[in-house]
Amino acid sequence: MIYKELPSEGIPVTQASDIRSGEDIVLNADVVVVGSGVGGAVIAHELAAAGKSVIILEAGRYVPSSEFTEDMAWALENLYQDVGTQTNTVGDTVVLQGRCVGGSSVVSATIAARAPNYVLESWATEHGIEGLAPNKINRYYEKVEKRLHVHINEPHEINDCANAVIRGCEALGWSWRPQSRNVKQCALTGHCLAGCPSDRKASMQVTYLAWAAAAGAKLYADTYVESILMKNGRAVGVSGQIIDPNNHAVVANIKVNAQIVVAAAGAIHTPLLLQRSKVPNKNDQLGRNLCLHPTSVVLGKFPVPVYGWRGAFAGMHVDEFLTERGGKMLMESGLAAPVQLMAQNELSLGVDHIRFMQEFKYFSALNVLVPDTGHGFVHWSGPIRGGAKRIEWNMSKEEFGMYKEGLKRAGRIFFAAGAERVYLPTYQRIQATSVHELDDIVESIDYGALGLFSMRLVSLNAQGSCRMGADRKKAVVDPYGQVYEVSGLFVSDASLLPSLAVQHPMLTVAALSHYIADQILTRHQGYFWS
Repeated sequence: MIYKELPSEGIPVTQASDIRSGEDIVLNADVVVVGSGVGGAVIAHELAAAGKSVIILEAGRYVPSSEFTEDMAWALENLYQDVGTQTNTVGDTVVLQGRCVGGSSVVSATIAARAPNYVLESWATEHGIEGLAPNKINRYYEKVEKRLHVHINEPHEINDCANAVIRGCEALGWSWRPQSRNVKQCALTGHCLAGCPSDRKASMQVTYLAWAAAAGAKLYADTYVESILMKNGRAVGVSGQIIDPNNHAVVANIKVNAQIVVAAAGAIHTPLLLQRSKVPNKNDQLGRNLCLHPTSVVLGKFPVPVYGWRGAFAGMHVDEFLTERGGKMLMESGLAAPVQLMAQNELSLGVDHIRFMQEFKYFSALNVLVPDTGHGFVHWSGPIRGGAKRIEWNMSKEEFGMYKEGLKRAGRIFFAAGAERVYLPTYQRIQATSVHELDDIVESIDYGALGLFSMRLVSLNAQGSCRMGADRKKAVVDPYGQVYEVSGLFVSDASLLPSLAVQHPMLTVAALSHYIADQILTRHQGYFWS
């Protein structure tokens, strides 16, 4: 494969501003990929590098890293889905997702961890996907880790906020590990969630998308795909609109004819695309089995400043409870910017808000991630144009109980580290001033009406809504990545995951996308006709 030379900065992207208004666009390619996040970028590069003509369509805008401001308010407006306010139907869980060229990889915390072996083994045995067994998928993990510069944090990359958590873990005798991250020579500015202006985060913008473009792939931003085109049970392309991101005016209609369609819009938007396209759903599984892997933020206030916004955002994680016996609970250091905490109703109002901001430099944060059982459902309501998405998800009583246990564990860590006070993530502003009152205060948090608005929750890792598996009665996608009901239609994102990955899924999605690309290329006679 001969790669072409790219500009010294940025990647070639066709945007709404490049299109003459009213011009209908018709394109032809071997492969069209919907979405430019991890799943879409990896598979686009692998197929382009193999000599296939590839077109990538991204609904979000293209913002080159030279324009990143490290201002979280700006990032929410320009880089996030729904300005960072995408929620479940009742509005008590914020579902964060990138909406830009590069997808969520652009605004990630750079956490790059493999799924635990017990998860991979369950996917291979319980779901019949032999290619995801640890001894088979590991080679894909290794390839991605090398390409994305994944490494274990060194001591200088772990800030005082994270060191406070480490002190607490060691005092309690609980196991912890430095975080593994996809970053090269990190500048340690601490604003990962707003995009990396120095290009040191190995996001898709500066890795797989750039490589895909060098291999000949064409990338379109501001392009909203409305539906997948099908003929005689086979995907034959997509149709949609190019929309000006500044005034939301439709600039042009677009149609791409292709031999293979890859849906890679994420666990929320891929099932919506398939539903809008009337993909057959005989087993009623499309959009179901959604895991949000809900996260809450516990804050510890220390007597001396810890400056949580300095240094690497993701410093360490507590792995004491990551096992099946430990409840598959993940806890990580990382203090979000005030504007993001405000979106979660964390910062209070008036005088309390001023006091909170004055004390902000004294706060360390533990993000508690508790597994959910995949009982969510995302679906499209109404017509293709004018309809709306619905994310149906509520925390179960069992999950609520696990969350309360997570709050107690986080509180114990902070008090063991010397915290003066622990702020709990409830809509009623609750705080504990000692470990002795912690359990009683946490137990007072009421599940209430189906758990609604008891705790402030955010989802960083939506997954599982187009489940992969060998049993077509229970899965949407077969073990090779192809949708059961439509040949030539593949899925390559976190919606594929058969169950919760437990760890952050970015690295697993990338490895899985490599695996699917290999399946397409080795079984190409069934997928390509020219």
